[in-house]
Amino acid sequence: MTLKELSEQLNVSPSTISRVLNDKPGISSKTREKVLEAVKQTGFSLNYAARNLATSEPRFIGIIGRKRGGQQDSIFFHHSMAQFEEYFEHSEYQCVNLSVYKEEVDFTGTPLSVSDFAGFIVRGQSFPVRTILTLKQTGVPIILLENKLSETNLDHVVCEDRQIAFDLTKHLIDRGYKKIVHITGPESWYNNRERIAGYIDALTQAGLKSEILSMEDTTVDTGSEAFERLQPNKLEHLGIMMVNDAMAIGFLDTARKRGFLVPSDIGVTGFDDIPWARLAYPPLTTARVFIEQMGKLAAGRLMQMIEDPDSRPIAIRVPGEIIIREST
Repeated sequence: MTLKELSEQLNVSPSTISRVLNDKPGISSKTREKVLEAVKQTGFSLNYAARNLATSEPRFIGIIGRKRGGQQDSIFFHHSMAQFEEYFEHSEYQCVNLSVYKEEVDFTGTPLSVSDFAGFIVRGQSFPVRTILTLKQTGVPIILLENKLSETNLDHVVCEDRQIAFDLTKHLIDRGYKKIVHITGPESWYNNRERIAGYIDALTQAGLKSEILSMEDTTVDTGSEAFERLQPNKLEHLGIMMVNDAMAIGFLDTARKRGFLVPSDIGVTGFDDIPWARLAYPPLTTARVFIEQMGKLAAGRLMQMIEDPDSRPIAIRVPGEIIIREST
């Protein structure tokens, strides 16, 4: 039985079956039970993989993310997975969500191996370089999403981090903040380095001094911790250019608890425009990253690479949009 035949039998889309088999949210319990029961009766997943192995024709696209503390590392996790499934739904390929365990891609949750995959999309940037280089050695087409490696020339899709960071910093300058601090995460991450560069570009142009505080991670908790480490003075009229929204929200919350007024005492910008940014108090000035567009571009480029394995690697950069709210 094929994926199409099973979907017709159950009167659900192929992507719905894929989401159930990959244990994704957004599927009703009734539908999930119906799909799992049909899979159990037909042996669909194992038979499909076995047929794929027998014909030596890879029919899977691996969507690789990394989990930290039980959470998917990439902001693209839910948005991009849905985009990938939609993109590949009418093709001969089926998406499979994979994670990284002890620096290796973990296939233990599937009956598949590397040879079953036509291509991989690697989301996020907290992967050890060795993990990606090992994957590259398999010869299977790979595209990076949200990341770029200096160690190898791999296709990648990123946003215009440096220009967006420049624009956010210039916005703080234009708002009259004379001291502007950039709070970032690990500088080994590509987009963190790009955002630092954009921040420095803007301050250099304005003749202002830079000050960078690097944290070990980019979460709400480290944003709160950054406030305590910075120990801001209300008289400084301080501007904060955060590396992402999560850290900015943690910073805002702690600043408010310490009696600081935003934006009169401190102005704060984030980066990404996650759903919680507009719900922060005050609502967060940030940069919108067009994650759906980036996911589609990555999927489209991977299809080109599969069809033309000898094509030269390309870099795709997607502009962002500054969203001004009440935090500045």
